[in-house]
Amino acid sequence: MIKKIFLFLILFLSLFSSHSFGELSFVQTKDVTSDTPGVRGINFKPDGKIMYITSRLKDSEDAYVVQYSLSTPFDISTATRSFNDGDGTQLACSTNMKLPHAIEFKPDGTKMFVATNKDFSGNPGVAIFQFKLTTAWDSSTLVCEKIYEVTETGVYVENQLRTLAFKPDGTRMFVGGKNTDKIRQFDLSNAWDLRSGVTPGEISDSLVTSDTSMRNIQFNSDGTALYIAGDTNARMNKYTLSTAYDITTLSSTFSTFDLGSRVNDMRGFIFAANFTKLFVTSDGETSATTDKIHEYDLQCAGTISCTDPSANADVKAIIEANVEMSKRVIRNNTLPIFHRIEWLRRHKNKDNLSNLNASIDFQNQKVAKLVSTFDAFKKERDRTYRSNDWFDWSEGRFVIGEKNVSNTSSRDIQNYGISFGTDRIDEDDRDLMYGYVFQFGKDDVDIGSNGSNLNTNTYSLAAYRTKIKDNDYFTDSIIGLSLLEIDHHRVINGNKLEGNRNGHQIFGSMNFGKRLHNKDINLNPGVKLEIGYTKLKPFNEKTILGSSLADALHYKDQNIKTAIATIGVLFDKTDKGEKDKEIINHHGRLEFIGDLSPSSNAEFYYLNNQSTIYEYESNNRSKYNYRIGYGIDRTSITGWSTVVNIERFGTRGGYYDEFYLSLGYVPIDEMKFSFELDEAINTSLKFSKKIDSFDFKISTDYNFFVDKPNYSTDLLLSNSF
Repeated sequence: MIKKIFLFLILFLSLFSSHSFGELSFVQTKDVTSDTPGVRGINFKPDGKIMYITSRLKDSEDAYVVQYSLSTPFDISTATRSFNDGDGTQLACSTNMKLPHAIEFKPDGTKMFVATNKDFSGNPGVAIFQFKLTTAWDSSTLVCEKIYEVTETGVYVENQLRTLAFKPDGTRMFVGGKNTDKIRQFDLSNAWDLRSGVTPGEISDSLVTSDTSMRNIQFNSDGTALYIAGDTNARMNKYTLSTAYDITTLSSTFSTFDLGSRVNDMRGFIFAANFTKLFVTSDGETSATTDKIHEYDLQCAGTISCTDPSANADVKAIIEANVEMSKRVIRNNTLPIFHRIEWLRRHKNKDNLSNLNASIDFQNQKVAKLVSTFDAFKKERDRTYRSNDWFDWSEGRFVIGEKNVSNTSSRDIQNYGISFGTDRIDEDDRDLMYGYVFQFGKDDVDIGSNGSNLNTNTYSLAAYRTKIKDNDYFTDSIIGLSLLEIDHHRVINGNKLEGNRNGHQIFGSMNFGKRLHNKDINLNPGVKLEIGYTKLKPFNEKTILGSSLADALHYKDQNIKTAIATIGVLFDKTDKGEKDKEIINHHGRLEFIGDLSPSSNAEFYYLNNQSTIYEYESNNRSKYNYRIGYGIDRTSITGWSTVVNIERFGTRGGYYDEFYLSLGYVPIDEMKFSFELDEAINTSLKFSKKIDSFDFKISTDYNFFVDKPNYSTDLLLSNSF
């Protein structure tokens, strides 16, 4: 019942999400009537230790800027006037400014700009005053540099200018006002300087639908969102821009947050402290006791319109994709080993159990030392079937698939990898074979349609053993470790975020079965259990160039437990090719797979709001699955072998088509290859074969590292009597 109520609340709130800002937490209000009557615009020094308020005297409408010092950054309760300057520092050039509004600073504090909406005779007018501060961030040292009248062919664009904003590099200015409720942009030839080269630009559509009597504007950190406030209804409104800092690309829709009855007669606002704070000024026109500053905390810093990320389809799909990936890693590690074991059972009566036989010898001491740990590189090794021999094998795979599940974004999967293994017969028990395998894999998942994806590199090492018993009962076992490197990419509202996540995994598998012989076909019924534990480490999303941290998340560590049971049957049939020159083995599988894995819980929060923890539980959506497959291996009389497996793994809402290929050489009639590299970096390729009682050998020499290579070929046919 509680779950149903919770889901209903989520659905109900989602209906209003397009017109909701999320949570603004009110902190406090500071009454500044006695210090700064007639408050207007507000701004801060970036470190939060100085606050600036523009004001106008109610009797004369003369303009001032009042500077406050804050003992605690961005805490207005600790604000005190910086110096005893009466009404503040008067804003004037050749004459006094009237009715000031928005105030902006050059990032280094050496320039100050103030918007005004009356000329010097008290008539309607619009202008931007530019001041130089001889001491940075000290408003008492301001010197007038320029009055820029916002005109178009001699006609004021606005007769009540209220708003002012700049592009961060100072090359573009934005103004707006009460009369038209439109914003106009101006391009500056010289950054942060209105004295020359100001070019009027585009004008936005009317924004009267959000609120009337525009009071100020502010862009987010990357210019893809614009916040606008009006005092008619005391609302904060957010518009998005498809092109950063281009007001012609403003969206036609907007979201709104109502500041409510607390704010009477809004006069200005500023987001500060990296968008973790909002400050709003209010001024009662008819009362001398309502000059106030209101302080709010933003629940989701960087954006006032925070949403629950656990409800985002891409976020949910990313979490589920990590869980699915961890299962695929186990499956992709165990399947090549089982393919090898199955190959051993099909070929257990042959004199050689290796499907790879290219031996390499490096006489160059430095190179030889590097590869000396790999027994596979021994020169011209005797490959007869003996208990003290190691037999080498390899397998490559390519997997494609897709997953579509309701309430999350779809996933397109590509997975490929390669395995290198070696195994041998136990010296004391010839029914027992054991081995080791190293595997490298890549797992790429494209999520949704916005460009989100996960790219994972996996490095695995596993040990395995199998009993090849005369009574045809068999037991196979695998245990292994994997390291995971995940490149995380998420795109939301055009904002690109990335992160690097590491993880580790331990896995194991047991397979029990029996081989049933028939003159035409062999059957292998069996039961298999796979278990695993994956731990993904915590990580932070970070921005890609041109993006903001507004939607960036921190993901806590995540534990993923895997338990998969399989019951099925394998079959194989052996045929001989034309004139007994090749052996062809057909094989396949039909398996029912039960995914018994428990759900995995993921926790995350906005980087700019660590106090609110969100959760998403990745439930096991695919408990009942199947695998079907067909393969063929061909071994010719010349010794070359090819093994191909094509399989489909079916799961709820999706599938994986898997292609496995093994190419190698099975020594027949004591054929041997070797590749050598000597101290002089000369190379040689040697081939030998015993034909009846004769030894047939071919050797070639070639120097790859000279302008005119030298090479030779020697043929030798010998017999010992």
